[in-house]
Amino acid sequence: MGLVLALLVYFSMAEHIESIQHSINQPKLKIESMPFVAATAVLMGVWWMSEAVELVATALLPLVLFTLCGVASFKEVGANYASPIIFLFMGGFVLAMAMQKWNLHTRIALNIIALVGTSPRALVAGFMLATAFLSMWVSNTATAVMMMPVGLSVLQLVAKLLEEKQGQATPLDSSPLSRTSTQGGVLQNIVDKGKDAQTPVYRTNFSVCLMLGIAYSASIGSLGTLIGTPPNALLAGYMQEALHVKIDFGKWMLLGVPLSLLMLFATWILLTYVIFPIRIKNIPGGKEMIREELKKLGPMNSGECWVAFLFVLASLSWIFLGNFLHSKGIKVASIDAIIAMSVAVLLFIIPAQNTRLIDWSTMKKLPWDVLLLFGGGLALSAQFSKTGLSLWIGKQVAILGHIPLLLLIVLVTTMVIFLTEITSNTATAAAFLPVLGVWRWGWALRGLRCFHSPSP
Repeated sequence: MGLVLALLVYFSMAEHIESIQHSINQPKLKIESMPFVAATAVLMGVWWMSEAVELVATALLPLVLFTLCGVASFKEVGANYASPIIFLFMGGFVLAMAMQKWNLHTRIALNIIALVGTSPRALVAGFMLATAFLSMWVSNTATAVMMMPVGLSVLQLVAKLLEEKQGQATPLDSSPLSRTSTQGGVLQNIVDKGKDAQTPVYRTNFSVCLMLGIAYSASIGSLGTLIGTPPNALLAGYMQEALHVKIDFGKWMLLGVPLSLLMLFATWILLTYVIFPIRIKNIPGGKEMIREELKKLGPMNSGECWVAFLFVLASLSWIFLGNFLHSKGIKVASIDAIIAMSVAVLLFIIPAQNTRLIDWSTMKKLPWDVLLLFGGGLALSAQFSKTGLSLWIGKQVAILGHIPLLLLIVLVTTMVIFLTEITSNTATAAAFLPVLGVWRWGWALRGLRCFHSPSP
């Protein structure tokens, strides 16, 4: 299907290439290559959406097709696979893996939960905050997989404490819950007994709120930073490549963190007060339960301390260093990527407990496919601009200029939400950013001026 659609697009545009050149009238653009770039975009989009071919293989198509067909040199296309945005994300991956290796993420999560409180609603809020904070730095999936067993353990302890207090003989669930059973029927194992008259409904609501809170906040929290989720970095790379708008780490957080907090609060209200209202007033021994979990971790070892120090150093540098250097008249290109790679190198150098903070055996788990997918998306969007395809698409969808901005956002958001129910978030972003980016350049630039600085 992808090949057929790509050929149809190619021959359709090639037949009208002279009129297209006349309508754009910009000699510096490689307009003669436009049909091939459009066909490649359709092919990659279909393959990314359907996953008929491995995502990473599809991402490598620009290197082969654009070079063989003379659209651009191998060096020019390959440069997109070494974009500073990719190295920023690579450094973030390395830091996240170091946190997981030394179990720092679990300690952070439990301390946040203890700080927020241990009443039922506070416990849900604590888990959501902890999950959201971790997903700003660690992948959504890894964060959820880490937090789910902690949440299941808490539910077991809460059920036991409530049964002891109320003298109930019927357990919350007749089947034991494993700390590692984070896949397949988790909610059923926890809450199906809520349909039984012998089991109080409020336990079911608390269980659902806790589990759904973890799942939702893993996605919501990732909006807070550039490295929180791949589509964030894809957008930043596209904005710099196509629109020459630079979005650095700190300025992304100015928008992303408040938005994440607002969405977290709204989700918490909806879960605990509206959809699954929690009626239980307090959890006996809740504080002791969290303290016991923290006690099991023991004191921080040297590895945890070093990773925590580098995590704080990287975070503060991403937020403040660029603006500080700029205020002193010092211009350093790609400062966020430099910070990320500096921290990654330090993690390989610093020793801890007869090993290094991170080693190559751990690095083998780094999601290289995601980094290559970044490169493919950036390579495609670069040729959208250099061949004039972006301008041509903009002219074809000029009718959308009469649609109110709010309605356009709702339509696009609805479409993308539907697609990401069945396809990868990263693949959807990589396929749609170049196309959607040409619809409302004026509106986009106006909206971004509040938190961007011109690219050098």
